[in-house]
Amino acid sequence: MLLMITVDDLPTEGLPYIIERTMERGAKNIHVLNGITKKGRVEYIFLVEVSKKSLEDISKFLALELGTLGMKIFHTDHIKLPFEIISRKVVVETENTQLEIEVQVKYLKNDNDQVISLKAEYEDIKKIALKLESRGISIPLAKLKTVIEAEAYKKVLDNDNIRIKVN
Repeated sequence: MLLMITVDDLPTEGLPYIIERTMERGAKNIHVLNGITKKGRVEYIFLVEVSKKSLEDISKFLALELGTLGMKIFHTDHIKLPFEIISRKVVVETENTQLEIEVQVKYLKNDNDQVISLKAEYEDIKKIALKLESRGISIPLAKLKTVIEAEAYKKVLDNDNIRIKVN
């Protein structure tokens, strides 16, 4: 189920707290969007994916925190695409240091079991960035993500006997 709540009088500082506490109560996902109401006021639109089991607890919490007079419930269907999560070893080497760490990579597949896209897990990439930073190596998180995912995708192409070289 998907809850939709609109609020036009919420201080921005409260958003992280509400998001974290909603997830702790069992929300499967939450999105907070900016919008403009019919009266020209800025509003937040909360889209919260909940199970039937957590609906009451989460809706009571959101009513309390947001001061809303009501919320809409959408009954949704979820199309789950085939995927596989594989743990990959990432090695970062410099003149002075070597770091080895595992990264979970999610491979999205089509019906023929071919990889159509992949994503490295954010929390794993963040751990690598922080460990590198603690060793005096600064690589932006977005660049680190790009390199790790490119290397993971190279393995997919290698399995299909496809080679791409950048000189």
